[in-house]
Amino acid sequence: MLTENKFSKYLIYAIGEIILVVLGILIALQINNWNENNKKRKSIEQSLIEVRENLRTDNLETPKIIDRTENEIKIQEELIEILENKALLDSTHNNKIGKCNTLNGISITVTGYEKIKEIGLGNLKNKELETELIFYYEKLKKRFEQQQVYDRNSLTNMWFPYIQANFKDFSYRNYAVPNSYEALSRDSEFLVLLKINLDTRIPTLNSLMDLHDSSKKLIELIDSELKIKK
Repeated sequence: MLTENKFSKYLIYAIGEIILVVLGILIALQINNWNENNKKRKSIEQSLIEVRENLRTDNLETPKIIDRTENEIKIQEELIEILENKALLDSTHNNKIGKCNTLNGISITVTGYEKIKEIGLGNLKNKELETELIFYYEKLKKRFEQQQVYDRNSLTNMWFPYIQANFKDFSYRNYAVPNSYEALSRDSEFLVLLKINLDTRIPTLNSLMDLHDSSKKLIELIDSELKIKK
């Protein structure tokens, strides 16, 4: 009887020890998970801060570039109207002609976004912010960069060869002086080039405006997420 009591006490003690060990392991795992989640949260916050700074830096010149592109579109529309009405260009149009063959763009920095992707976009609790980040960097950015390729190809493969053959003086974005104003005014190729350029310039403007609008929304979402006061 005495032996049975000792065994029962030992068994209860052993079970207690096992329970304590298990509890200790569970608590340690919980603390480890908490530490990992805390590190991940801080990493996401730092990456969002970097995304915010990327957006603010990249967009410093965007309003000016949008205005410039809008002005150049108006200039091309004006020149097209002159040519279609069979009127003649003259030296007063030199500055405007010089603004028909330009590239307008911004650089888009992705360092902050790439860091968030490494951590995992799915770790963002704000799903609207996650959606807008993907929309900006995966869709709008790629669309704008593709548009830049079209514009660059147009400038390199069509405009520059035409300028070399038909202009006697040229300064990028400033002016272009044709060999003959009358010949230029009657040249259907010049009119077609203007129309092609207009067809690529308008999507470029739209892409710029979409990027700008999305970046402003992203900054607001990030400010809200990080509770940054304006």
